[in-house]
Amino acid sequence: MSKVVIVTGAASGVGLESAKALYGKGFRVVLSDLDADGARQAAEQLDPHGEMAIGVAMDVTLVEAVQVVVGQVVQRWGQIDALVNNAGLPQENRPFDSLTDADWNRQFAVNVMGIVHTCQAVAQHMRERRQGRIVNVTSVAGSRARPGMSAYCAAKAAAVSLTQTLALELAEFGVTVNAVAPGSLETPMFAKFLQPGESWEAAMQRYLPQIPLHRLGSAQEIAETIAWMVADAPGFMTGQNLLVDGGRCL
Repeated sequence: MSKVVIVTGAASGVGLESAKALYGKGFRVVLSDLDADGARQAAEQLDPHGEMAIGVAMDVTLVEAVQVVVGQVVQRWGQIDALVNNAGLPQENRPFDSLTDADWNRQFAVNVMGIVHTCQAVAQHMRERRQGRIVNVTSVAGSRARPGMSAYCAAKAAAVSLTQTLALELAEFGVTVNAVAPGSLETPMFAKFLQPGESWEAAMQRYLPQIPLHRLGSAQEIAETIAWMVADAPGFMTGQNLLVDGGRCL
């Protein structure tokens, strides 16, 4: 029987490409997103009959909403073999002292507590089955500080530490927990990281010299890495935060 994976933030971008890649590897895929219509439409395009792909509404900041979805997936397919925590929130480039408590709370609610909620919801199921793979999408910002991105960097650093701690806690149950840390990607989200009033051309002149490969990455490249971690990575690999950044952190 095909394995089952839940992908969060799967209506577009890296999440959607990851869902497509895992579907291509024979997984039954649950595409979850705050954008319920987008998730359902994406799932229907993959599998109009809903036998191998379904789209569901899920707000990762609400623990009850996450628990409901996980329960529905177990009831429908009897198992959850993998979880991809891709749902994330960018931060506008702003000085540290201009951020409000609400800005900080929103960053941590999505980029940290979103991972906590989904992992808590699937952990007991995976413990009982003594198998499972969790992949968290972090960021190079969790390892490489950037001015104007204080809340985002802090949240992503917390996600890296959380990945490592969960890897230790779940190792005895045969569950691996790893992370993929993308660098700058050519996606709509990237525009939110630009400096106030900065044009795309000016941003590229500033960014690309910092990347040894002299280009932005693609959602597909990150998705291929995530799919490898879920489906093909060695079972002896856990607690890792794999940088996919064109060499920027070197």
